[in-house]
Amino acid sequence: MSAAAAVRVALRFAPVRWRSASRPDRRRAARAGLGCGLIAVVAALVGMGAAVETVKPEWRDPEYGHRLKQLRALRANNPGRPLVVAVGSSRTQMGFSPADMDFPDEAGSPLVYNFGQSGAGPLHLLLTVERLLDAGVKPDYLLVELFPAALAADGPAEVLLAPWRPRLTAADLRRLAPYTADPPALRREWAANRLASWHTLRLSLMSHWQPGWLPWQQRLSFQWDQLDAHGWTPYPIAAVADADRATGIERVRGQYAGQLAVYRVGGTSDRAVRDLLNRCRAAGVAVAFYTMPEGPAFQSWYTPAARAALAAYLDALTRECGVSVFDAAGGFGEDAFADGHHLLRGGAARFSRKLAAEYVRPWVGR
Repeated sequence: MSAAAAVRVALRFAPVRWRSASRPDRRRAARAGLGCGLIAVVAALVGMGAAVETVKPEWRDPEYGHRLKQLRALRANNPGRPLVVAVGSSRTQMGFSPADMDFPDEAGSPLVYNFGQSGAGPLHLLLTVERLLDAGVKPDYLLVELFPAALAADGPAEVLLAPWRPRLTAADLRRLAPYTADPPALRREWAANRLASWHTLRLSLMSHWQPGWLPWQQRLSFQWDQLDAHGWTPYPIAAVADADRATGIERVRGQYAGQLAVYRVGGTSDRAVRDLLNRCRAAGVAVAFYTMPEGPAFQSWYTPAARAALAAYLDALTRECGVSVFDAAGGFGEDAFADGHHLLRGGAARFSRKLAAEYVRPWVGR
């Protein structure tokens, strides 16, 4: 074979040999790429699950996590001042304004913080107090809202805390175990939520990172960007038109009027209240309960029997547990509220001054 023919044969078969030799290399590269991708996905899942359980509680539970962060900073910047923390529902969130309690911003003066959370009933409040104490945040004084309708709640933790189950931590499962009907099922649900934290908490994560990418109805950023320096979240607008207030009252009527007409304190709620008291006493935290104002329409939904049942419960609580109930809720007209039970800003300022002057100042000795 001539040299030219040999070259032609070599050129003809060289590409075939090259392609044949490269296939295993490409397969190895593809497998390596796939493996790296899987490792990255697993790392992202595990990393997010660990982050929301530890260093980023605000991504998992914004109302709690942002307040915890803010309260820690507030206390660090005001060392030595007695700390008064109020825990409660959205009534407290919007109606309890520490800045309007007129405590001077100086050494020795009480440092008051609003730790209200929307929808929080007795079991949720107990969980909040347990979390705070375990996080090393120990108030000197704890104010606990008694919301009559929320006191009627009964049943296992997984039912009462259904909207907040994705926000629970592994430690919360231990805290709630005495109240849980099926602990293994709740643990499995928690594990699935943590494994899928990117999906489960997607609205919270996007509300923190890119809220503009979400429709405004799905954004959660209002839960933290409206906080004042002491945890108060004022009602979004200063005044409400009469027609809008009437609409709000009708909506609230549908939520609460039925259970207030035939009223009883739930066994789970009573147990949570008493366990909260015992936990605080063991930690050396002074506790008092308080009630939030209600408008005339809301008050009309209580039957005489319901009022008697509530009064009997509060009387028994004070006698048996030796704890005070601060009642500065009277004297508020309908125009103080947005919807019959959430105070507008003016009403919140008035209530907070009244609560401080008549009860909190004597209680803390200031």
